[in-house]
Amino acid sequence: MGGQGYNVNIAALNKYSSDLLANKDSVANVTGKVGEADVSDKSWGLVGLFVKEKYTDMLGDLKDLLNQMEDGLQSASEKIGAAAEAYQDTEDQHKQGLSEIVKQLDDVVVRDLNA
Repeated sequence: MGGQGYNVNIAALNKYSSDLLANKDSVANVTGKVGEADVSDKSWGLVGLFVKEKYTDMLGDLKDLLNQMEDGLQSASEKIGAAAEAYQDTEDQHKQGLSEIVKQLDDVVVRDLNA
């Protein structure tokens, strides 16, 4: 039984890489909104001062998480994009090699027919 080989949808890889960057931009937008959620001590009032520190800590944790998400999405996008490029380069090289083989075969057939 002959193998089917493999088939990579390079356009889908490129689209996925772009989608990851779009998601990174969305996360960056949320990160900006989180920054706006931090309010001054005065806004909390006297009673709120007891929970403000915990809120600020949690807000910092959220910002850190969102920054990690941005970094992860950027890294994944770059890796998927590099994979798409590698597959495309390999496909181009195979096409070039097969084209050269066909040309050599055509040259042999024409030479044999002329002989």
